[in-house]
Amino acid sequence: MSGLESPKASPLTSDSSFLANEAELIQSLYQALDNDTGFHDYLSLLMKSVNGCAAQLVFVRKSPLRIEHIWYAGLSDEFIGWYLDNNMIASDAVTNHAIGQPPGTFQSALPLIEDGPPGDDYDRWESDQSMLDSAWLVVEASDTHITLQTVQRTVAQGPYLPEELAAMNRLVPFIRQAVSLAKNLHQPPSSVQALSAVIDLVPDAGFVLDNPGAVMVSNERGRQLLKQEQVISLRQRRFEFDDKKIQSAFFRISSRVVQADVQGRDYTPETLIVSRPGASSLLMTLQPLKRNELVTGAVLVTVTDSAWRVFPDAVMIQDYFSLSRSEAQLCEDLVKGMSLKDIAARRHKSEATLRSYLKQVFLKTGQSRQGQLISTILSALMR
Repeated sequence: MSGLESPKASPLTSDSSFLANEAELIQSLYQALDNDTGFHDYLSLLMKSVNGCAAQLVFVRKSPLRIEHIWYAGLSDEFIGWYLDNNMIASDAVTNHAIGQPPGTFQSALPLIEDGPPGDDYDRWESDQSMLDSAWLVVEASDTHITLQTVQRTVAQGPYLPEELAAMNRLVPFIRQAVSLAKNLHQPPSSVQALSAVIDLVPDAGFVLDNPGAVMVSNERGRQLLKQEQVISLRQRRFEFDDKKIQSAFFRISSRVVQADVQGRDYTPETLIVSRPGASSLLMTLQPLKRNELVTGAVLVTVTDSAWRVFPDAVMIQDYFSLSRSEAQLCEDLVKGMSLKDIAARRHKSEATLRSYLKQVFLKTGQSRQGQLISTILSALMR
């Protein structure tokens, strides 16, 4: 699978003209503060300016090592999905080195990757894309997180020269300031105040996340939920789950919702089922708050205790969506939070067979993800 969008390669510029558009790059950094797509335009311009093939600005948790927010250019959405789903950052040599570094300057990745490949899957991707070097910069660092910027080059584009890195380092103070301002100015106080009034009207526990995934506001029911629950909590204004699979799924869904919103695409809400030992499951639904509704790239998260509702059974699902009995039974199990592996054991069917059923269900319901399917079923039939 190709992750790159194949930007047109340009010949290396001479040392005297490298980053000749420095003023334009600085301007694009500050324009990101008032841009629906965040730092995407800046990254796209930087990638072309330094003769790179891809660029990222990533907010990374140190332990466990994972991406909590990413802006990118030159990479396909499919690749980003694969990268996040498989937590490939854990195999990235640059990131594993950078998390122990203070904020600094742009450096070449070549000294970090000469000791050998970071992992089979990651190495295979780098080989397929003919990746050679990466200029990397620790923008910010704390005890728990770093903000990392990288710009990759292929073999054809060549390694970064010392004078090129020196030219890129002239941007560093502006990058650092723009990223800091983005955290503080992403949503104006008036928007947060208005959102607080809106979220108080939500009947369930409710939260609003900003573009990078931090909780901006919550209602009283949401605050009470966090006090009572052990499987879900907030850490530095971000959701934390005891179950790593739930943590990963939540990040993937929230990232997709934000991306759909900033691109102006319609997006079906997705529901994540959070199991609780000895208790009913929590239903966590994520949907975008449209750009004309106070904020840009924000996510509305509502949490419902499934004990308060009656789940739709297979008969109801079969009749409403015109499914076969086997397809409806699969949906009944999915909305109860069961994995395909668990369903296979319960129904005495292979996972391959269940995936075949699921594919047919997607076709019949017009959905393409399990979270969207669950949300559609629950919103239609749950009482």
